[in-house]
Amino acid sequence: MFFFDNGLDSKRTIGIRDKQILYRNSKGRCQNPGCNKKIEFDEMQVGHKTAWSKGGSTTLRNSVCICYRCNKLQGTDSWATFMKKQGIKDPKTDMKATLETLTITQLKLLAGKHHIRVTGQVVETMFDSHRKAPTKRQYINKLSGVVTNADLHSVSEKSKKKLPKTTKRLIPTKKRKKEKPMWDTLF
Repeated sequence: MFFFDNGLDSKRTIGIRDKQILYRNSKGRCQNPGCNKKIEFDEMQVGHKTAWSKGGSTTLRNSVCICYRCNKLQGTDSWATFMKKQGIKDPKTDMKATLETLTITQLKLLAGKHHIRVTGQVVETMFDSHRKAPTKRQYINKLSGVVTNADLHSVSEKSKKKLPKTTKRLIPTKKRKKEKPMWDTLF
């Protein structure tokens, strides 16, 4: 009956095959960086990055391989909150802060180097539609999980080698012709 449905995914745990994949991907260790304890398959518990009771899905993307102790410590906290409570910084947020310092040209260079395509937003008007250029935030979000510190160093070195920008305008501007008042042309 739909009267008692609270909107949660009916499947609370992952299947045995997914559990084996999760264990293999974690190389038999607790995925909590503060623990990293070697665990047997029988001891392994499946933790959620977002708790099932708080609307998290039961997928491999939302699951982590953790030991009993870490599962109890996490409780219903999200994975990010659990890491923050242990004093472990998320490398992705540190990378985003570093990417913020780069120019959009440097971000485009990094995206091209990693074969990442960043598309802008589609804007529709009454008569046509066009795509706006991607924002700096869109580049940062796409690159934060892929870029390494070595990549950032190489981009900053390339930008130092470039010639400084000129402040003068290279394209000559057209001068407007002075128009005569309309009453002068009538007589």
